[in-house]
Amino acid sequence: MFNLIFVDDESIIRNGIGSCVPWGSNGFNLLGMFEDGEKAYEFICNNSVDVVITDINMPKMDGLTLSKMLSDKFPGIMVLLLSGYDDFEYAQQAVKNHVREFLLKPITASELSLTLENVKKELTQLRVQEKVQKEMLQKLKISFPLLKERFFNRMILGRLTYDNYIRRKEYFKWDDLGEFYQVSVIGMPESWSELDRITLHEYIRGSLDSIDEVFFNTNENIVLLTQDINPDSLENKTKQYIENSFRFTTGMDKDQISTGCGDVVKSYNEISSSYAGAINAYDYTRVLGLSQIISIKDVRCGKKIIPETFVIMLSQVIEELKIGSKEKSLERLNSLFSYLEEHFITTDEAFSYYSRINHGLDLFIQEMGLYTEDDFIFLTNNLKFRTLEQAHNVFIEYLNIIDKKINDRRHDIIISRIDRAKEIINKRYFEFNFSLQDICDELYLSISQFSFIFKEGTGQTFVEYLTWFRVEEAKKILKLTDKKVYEIAEDVGYRDPRYFSLIFKKQTGVTALEFRKRLEA
Repeated sequence: MFNLIFVDDESIIRNGIGSCVPWGSNGFNLLGMFEDGEKAYEFICNNSVDVVITDINMPKMDGLTLSKMLSDKFPGIMVLLLSGYDDFEYAQQAVKNHVREFLLKPITASELSLTLENVKKELTQLRVQEKVQKEMLQKLKISFPLLKERFFNRMILGRLTYDNYIRRKEYFKWDDLGEFYQVSVIGMPESWSELDRITLHEYIRGSLDSIDEVFFNTNENIVLLTQDINPDSLENKTKQYIENSFRFTTGMDKDQISTGCGDVVKSYNEISSSYAGAINAYDYTRVLGLSQIISIKDVRCGKKIIPETFVIMLSQVIEELKIGSKEKSLERLNSLFSYLEEHFITTDEAFSYYSRINHGLDLFIQEMGLYTEDDFIFLTNNLKFRTLEQAHNVFIEYLNIIDKKINDRRHDIIISRIDRAKEIINKRYFEFNFSLQDICDELYLSISQFSFIFKEGTGQTFVEYLTWFRVEEAKKILKLTDKKVYEIAEDVGYRDPRYFSLIFKKQTGVTALEFRKRLEA
């Protein structure tokens, strides 16, 4: 329903209009009828009115004056002018006052109803448009913070034309001093929740001057855009903001943040350059695991890694592994990572060095025949560790796995050679001249190598084991045959029966004959 008032100084016309038109059912509420413009205007100022039908010629305030006032104060009200033939000279003025339509007196109820039907359609369409516009404005209001964040992200990435920059900064009411700018980046650990990130963001926002801005970039890092009329004051202010953020994070009892500061620049066009520097500085602090403020100036002044030195240090790790010194290889690895920590390296550079370390160790385990996919599956995962410390710990684990594989391989080799040695002893124990040198020759080992392996694997020397084996074989013969002792001595490799008897008693506690009698008893 739309609200309508009728203004005419002739009561007959007012009464006719009031009674002949089906108000309400035609979509209009007739709120009132007035005899002059002053009373009508006073009513309009205190009530919601959509349509005004007014005569032109009236005392106190005529229709043109009323339409002019409504055009100025209430442009949304639609005005229909009633006029006679003589009043058409006012048509031009009425157009200026945004009068919707002229209605020629005398007007019939059907003519007025037809006009009002058209007016209703137009008002309905306007209301729909107003509703859509209101909804859009509401959505725009809700989206305003996101749009503002997008504006600043496009700015720091250098993706705004100057015209867009001017237009949008005014729309977003950014207080641009047009003097000196600095961009800083604050990165939060992966362990932080979304609430933790927002909490720090809101803390920083609450501590900023009105001319400074804070927002999230596309990587969900916090970006500070600070301004000042003096470059030194700007750097000090930025540093203070970040130091406060470190202290606040400590109070949150969370893993510490990483930061990077770009250069102070003097032009809007250079803001993207400051941001690029901040990202690089942040990248260094993140890789090195630093909890301190690093600027791009610090990075430029930092030492650079010498590739040849890195290669030499990595080869030393491999060499220590080759000679079987786990402790020395770990010491070399620690030295290698200490060397990396002493220099500023980017994430991409760190990934390159991790890959080279991994490649070197991978080649070693393949050359040694130690590679099994299950044992080293973690090496095929992403090598882009969050910090050097994390990478260091992973490669220490890698060396421990390699060392275990080497020890397992050594153990397997020892067991294999011991088994082979036992097979040879089983075949040749009865030979009178069978010696340590004989078995070493068959195994292609030196006496010292074999003695070490055999002792480590069995807990006995070769002579101790051979003696024990011969006595065990003698026991079997004593049990299964009635051979004489001197015959048994020869069967198990002893020419001198007396020496055999001594050996037998020493190992069993009884003589060979006593052992046989006990079996028979």
